[in-house]
Formats: sequence, structure tokens, C-alpha cells
Amino acid sequence: MACQSQLNRIYGAIQEYQRRTQKLPVWLSDLTPDYIHDPDVLVCPYVRKTGNIKKWREQFSVVPVFDKKQGHTVFGDPAPCTYAYEFCTQVIPALPEVTCRDYKQRQMGLMGFSVPIVRCFAHRPVLNLAFDGNIYESPGDWEDNFVRSPADEKFFHRVPKKQGDESQNLDVLKLIQPRNAQTDARILDLSKRYNALLLHLSQMDSAGRLLVTYPEGLQRIGGVQFDIRGLIHLTGKDSAIAFPERVDDIVVNQRCSHIHFLHGAIFSAPEGSTIASYVVHQGGGHTEIPIDYGKDVRTRWFDSRQKSELDNPKVAWTSPPNSVGTAGKSLRLYHTTWSNPNPDVEVNSISFVSHLTESAPFLVAITLD
Repeated sequence: MACQSQLNRIYGAIQEYQRRTQKLPVWLSDLTPDYIHDPDVLVCPYVRKTGNIKKWREQFSVVPVFDKKQGHTVFGDPAPCTYAYEFCTQVIPALPEVTCRDYKQRQMGLMGFSVPIVRCFAHRPVLNLAFDGNIYESPGDWEDNFVRSPADEKFFHRVPKKQGDESQNLDVLKLIQPRNAQTDARILDLSKRYNALLLHLSQMDSAGRLLVTYPEGLQRIGGVQFDIRGLIHLTGKDSAIAFPERVDDIVVNQRCSHIHFLHGAIFSAPEGSTIASYVVHQGGGHTEIPIDYGKDVRTRWFDSRQKSELDNPKVAWTSPPNSVGTAGKSLRLYHTTWSNPNPDVEVNSISFVSHLTESAPFLVAITLD
């Protein structure tokens, strides 16, 4: 409990450091003394009781993490610190062009914000401080908490390819359920534009259980049927994950009276600000559909006990109460409908564009009628 308390203080200090400097610290010792006044906060209370901090750290100089012949790169803090800082900028010996931070940011592109930023190996199970501030337990390989099949194990334990290019889509498609061939064409197939797993909408509870809180497959939400298998995720201002600013060529090639979007956002933005737009390309022209924070969407996690959080805007879907777990937060998705003023003219394609606010938008599904 004392270690968890210190991890919470470290997380608060990292957040404040990032707010002031617009970057992450190189080492946790960069947080002292301006953000953490007592340097002992960087030493697990258990290790402090055992005596020699230097000797305790020496064991990690021969225990592999990224390479069978190399030690724990994440334990290189020059100050007395017993916490593993996973987002340091040390080069990974087995991958000389990749830093630990690069590696972790690529993992977040696939697994979301439960990727650890700080870990304490003084405990069994290991304590992990996630990038989103949650603290959860895991075996030595925290990736095992995400594994639900043999394909998952191979996928989550390798170095992801560079984010933001077509290889990201190929990586994501390996773990996404294939589309049912009998699905109505008016329920759009977004497979070729997916760049994130639905895993981004999950959360980890304190015991390290992955809480799958999202809808999946063909689902009727708000009276509209959607195909929910992956995400098209965009970046926001100073986003930690290298998602694209826009995704074009979401193919439609159909006539329609309405377009239904199932979507959401992560992190809040100023009330009324436009966080994203859908650009409908039709008949040689285009129409922009703004998505405003507070009018169309709000940040995806909320306290479901606060009933006011279900309105303004009205929530289309929330995670079932029995899936909330110890994190205490529910997921919410929103449904926006656009009425087509030219229903007799074929819609060619749709672009999804971020306005680079503090809120990063994501698209779950599109359906026409």
C-alpha cells in the first residue's frame, strides 16, 4: 500500500512535469526536487527497509528484458531509484534504432493506455503504474494480462512496427474478427481503415484483469445496426500515441438519406470546441460535419453513478454495470446522425479529420439508411 501511494505521487509529478514542459521526463530523477520534493519517493518502501539500494538494483543488470544477453535498460536512472521507468530514452541494445520510449509508444498504439510507464519489481505480483494512472498487478511480463489466445501471446510480445503507416492496419487486422460476408453493405466495412483494436476501449482493474467493456460484432444501438470490430483512431494535441491526424477514403459508393456515426473521444476539450469533422465527398463536392465536444461527444470514461453524465449529449451506449470492476469507470459511446440534403446523389467516400484539440476522437462504426 505504501508503494502504491508513492506510485500515485510519481504519476501526479509526471503529469505536472508534462503539463509544464510538454514532454515526459528522461528519468524519474528529473522530477526531483521541483515536482517531488523528497527523493525517497523514488525508492520502494520495501527496498528501503531491506538496506542497500545499489545492491538491490544490481540484480537487474543481468536480468534480461528486451534482449536475452542484455540487462534491464529501464533501470539506468543515475539517481538512487528502484522503480523501472519504462518510458526512458535509452536505446534498446537488441534494437539500436529504437528507444524504450519508442517501443512503449508503439505498444500503446495497439494496447492502449494500460501500458505501464513505471513498474516496481520489489513485489510479487509486480506493481504496474499504467500510462493512464491506474495501478494493477501482473506477472513479470505485464503483456500476459492482455493475452486471451495463442495468437495474442505472439502478437503482444513482439516489437510493433512503426505507428501511423499502413503496417499498423495490417497489425490490427491480425487480431480483428473478419467481417461476416452476409453483412448488409449499408453497414459499412471499415476494415481497410482500422488502425486500433477495440482493446483501446477496455480497462485494467487493480488485480490485473482485463475488463472487456465494449460492444462487439453486429450490434443494434439507438435503433441502428452497426458492425463493431475495430477503431479508426485519430490523434489529438500532444497525444502520446502516434495516431494520424486524418483518415481519408472511407469508401461508401452508395446513395443514402442518412449517415449514422458511432464514435467517441478520449480526454476532454473546452466545451463547444470542434474536436473532429467528417467530410462527406459526394457528386464532385464535399460537406463537412463538425463534431463538437459537449454537443456530440464527451470523453469516453465517466462515473456512471452520476446520472447527469448520461445526457447533454445523450449517451448511445454504456458498458454494463457488472463490467465496471475496481476502476469504477464506465465506457460511453455516442451516435450522431447526418441527414443528406442530396439523397439521390451517390456518396463516394468519407474523411475523418482531427482538429487537434486536447481530445482525441475515434470512430467505431458507420451505417447508412
